[in-house]
Amino acid sequence: HVESQLSIFMLIINSGYLWMLWFTFLAFDEEARRFIVIAVGTLYPIAASTIACTSKNVKRDDTFWLTYWICFSILFLAMDYLENFVGSIRGFYSICLCATIYLFLPMFKGADAVFRNIIVPLSGQYEQLFLKDIHLIKIAMEKKI
Repeated sequence: HVESQLSIFMLIINSGYLWMLWFTFLAFDEEARRFIVIAVGTLYPIAASTIACTSKNVKRDDTFWLTYWICFSILFLAMDYLENFVGSIRGFYSICLCATIYLFLPMFKGADAVFRNIIVPLSGQYEQLFLKDIHLIKIAMEKKI
């Protein structure tokens, strides 16, 4: 019972920190919010991509970060285009920041979802992705045998 109360207490504290960061983000002017969105979308992913590319045997990380960069590039182009029309609306950069975080946090698998449900259908690469998935399943099954 004490552990559940402690976890609720920690959740409240962490939520408070998130709200504080959010209101600080909203207090910045438009140019600073744009910079923050781009910085969040590039600094950590650059470091993580570098580690993934230089590590020995983590092929899944390479695919994850390559997928992320494809999705973030499209998000950045959309943000760059749309900010001419709706960039002055207060929540525009908040939405862009949430979308960026959604793409790169592994717990959401956002880049994979956007890649599989939007980019692959638009590019007509269904069959190639299907064959790749079958190959990965085959390799996983062979390892278990």
